[in-house]
Amino acid sequence: MFVLVASEGGVVRASVEDTVNLRQLRVELRGVSDAQADEALRAAGLGTVEGDHAWLIADSLRLAGDGSSGWTADFYGMLAYAKTRGWMNADGSQVRAHIVRS
Repeated sequence: MFVLVASEGGVVRASVEDTVNLRQLRVELRGVSDAQADEALRAAGLGTVEGDHAWLIADSLRLAGDGSSGWTADFYGMLAYAKTRGWMNADGSQVRAHIVRS
C-alpha cells in the first residue's frame, strides 16, 4: 500500500494505491514539493508531511481497502508491526511512512 501524491492537470492530489500490498507502506511524491504534498494529504484526509516522513491516518488507510475480513486482519497486522517498530503515534491513530521523492 502506498499513498501517491502527484499533479494531474495542475491539480495536486493524494490517493491510496496498491491496497493489496500491506508489506510496503510509503508515500510517493511525484513532481510535487513537500508543501504541496502536505496540503494534498490534509485535503484528502490522509495525513501530513513531516520532514522525510509522513504521518498517515490509519482509519483513512483502512477505508481504502476492500473491507474483507482477510484484508482487514492483514491491515491490522501491518499496524501492529508498525507499533513494534515505533512507527505509530501514542494513541495508534496515525502511522509513520517514509517518503519517496521522484
